[in-house]
Amino acid sequence: MRKLVMALVLTLSLVLPAGLLAASPAQAKIDVKADLGVAFNSKYVWRGIVVVDDWVAQPSVTLSVGDFSFNVWADYMLTDQNNRKNEIDEVDLTASYGFTFGKFKVPVGVIRYTFPHSAAPDTTELFTGVSYDWIVTPSVLVYWDIDEAHGVYVLGSLAYSLDLPALSKEFAWKLAVGASLGYGTSDNNKFYYAGTDKSGFTDYAAYVSLPVSIGKYFTITPQVVFTGLVDSDIKDNMKATQDENNIYFGVVFSASF
Repeated sequence: MRKLVMALVLTLSLVLPAGLLAASPAQAKIDVKADLGVAFNSKYVWRGIVVVDDWVAQPSVTLSVGDFSFNVWADYMLTDQNNRKNEIDEVDLTASYGFTFGKFKVPVGVIRYTFPHSAAPDTTELFTGVSYDWIVTPSVLVYWDIDEAHGVYVLGSLAYSLDLPALSKEFAWKLAVGASLGYGTSDNNKFYYAGTDKSGFTDYAAYVSLPVSIGKYFTITPQVVFTGLVDSDIKDNMKATQDENNIYFGVVFSASF
């Protein structure tokens, strides 16, 4: 699995310069875009792991230049959960490039996870994957931790959205639903899931959201997420610190320019 991930990353790294050199003048036009957002969620759950079992704010800023993007995401504690009220619990930095081949999209990038007020070690993941633009959008993403876990996590997902009748010229909305299933290698699971020393399916998630667009730039998205652990050994090893199934809800305020 590790060799496969490395091969994919190296292959895409070699293809990228060739794709840029082959671009026609019309294709060479570069678009610059900024996306700002903040999510308020009743829990912070990551890959089935309950990181914060109470309300959090999660601001995010993404700058895109052509097919390149750079994102800064943070988790801000709103309560005394984990004894760190009004502290930044986590800051993640993501740099990525997206290839498009017809209806296929192939991202490749790197994520740096940092924990400024926690004993958790900082770490880095390389990732790549593929998605297909269809009525229901399937995707597979592969993450390889190269610092701490030295394991691989694979996330398969399905997403669907349905445009709803427009409320007015300034207000549009849609229904968005999705589901995902994660799989981890033994190294990944041992590090993240309380010493579970075997490969297997780790977590599932399903969500329902209702994005409401306000004018050209702004969107408000209420959402509900159901998530839980899958493997029986992972459930047993994690039961001392969390429930095996969780539900949380929240709202995301975002703007794109």
